[in-house]
Amino acid sequence: MNLQSIGDLAQTFKLRQQSVQLKQQMSRLTQELSSGQAADIAKHVSGNFGHISDIEHDLVVLTSYRNAAYTAATSTLAMQTALDRIQSFVGNLGNSAVIAGTTAGGVSLETAALEGRGALDSIVSALNTEVGGRSLFSGTDIETAPLVTADTLLSDIRTAVAGATTAADVMTALDVFFDTPGGDFETLSYQGGTTSLSPFQLGEGQSVQVDLRADDPGIRSVLKGVVMAALVDDAAVTLTEAERQSLATQAGERLLTNQDELTDLRSNLGFAQSRIEQSVTRIAAEMNSLEIARAELLSVDNFKTATELETVQIQLETLYTLTARSSRFSLVNFL
Repeated sequence: MNLQSIGDLAQTFKLRQQSVQLKQQMSRLTQELSSGQAADIAKHVSGNFGHISDIEHDLVVLTSYRNAAYTAATSTLAMQTALDRIQSFVGNLGNSAVIAGTTAGGVSLETAALEGRGALDSIVSALNTEVGGRSLFSGTDIETAPLVTADTLLSDIRTAVAGATTAADVMTALDVFFDTPGGDFETLSYQGGTTSLSPFQLGEGQSVQVDLRADDPGIRSVLKGVVMAALVDDAAVTLTEAERQSLATQAGERLLTNQDELTDLRSNLGFAQSRIEQSVTRIAAEMNSLEIARAELLSVDNFKTATELETVQIQLETLYTLTARSSRFSLVNFL
């Protein structure tokens, strides 16, 4: 009978090789048992990555939609907050201006004008709101504040109404300033883009448009009413007491009417917010379903894995025993 053997060095190398392999198996099985997921994906799916690739691709696409939805949600919330502030200032100023200078009002014309200038500053500040370095009411020109400062706006308007002697003169000059296409408001006051942002893409064939800018007719009307109140006691116009009171009253009435315009703007924005919120919920549900499907494709049988881990542990312990015994071999012991 032929006997085959290997030398001591080769035997030592073989034992070490087996030890490394068993340790690698133990590490893999331990990882799989703790995570519930296969460590070697290629082996687990038998080289068929089709389903996994589809899931990963869909998750990447949904992640981009989710990011767009989060950006849209943040922007519209900030815009809604700004409009809420504006509506509050407009309502308070309208109530003050409409009764300014009257016997029952208790509000002087000077006080109404001062409140008007304060409201103008606050409203311009609200319209120049930025989120993440993006101006919200500037359309496509997101890096530029949509309006000049309140002081600059009022200075330009003083030039436009200079010499007015009646409330009607002031109102006519303001109509020309704010409403003329290519006029002073568009060339001097509004600095944002003339086109709206592209719709936010929230899914396949689903998008939402948020196109409210500071040059919106409703916003211009609000600014016009606030400026009317601010000019009641301004030196740029030469008005009698009666004309000043008439200007204040008409400013108040216009501002109270503007409340409806602001409500419409906020309603449209609220509709967009509702759609965005629904999209966020839908996207989260779709991503959750895909992640569950991916987990199921990559999942391992915990009972089988535990059994295999125990077997490997026994094999490793046996190998250690054999290695220890072989290391004690000597010529004396052999003889």
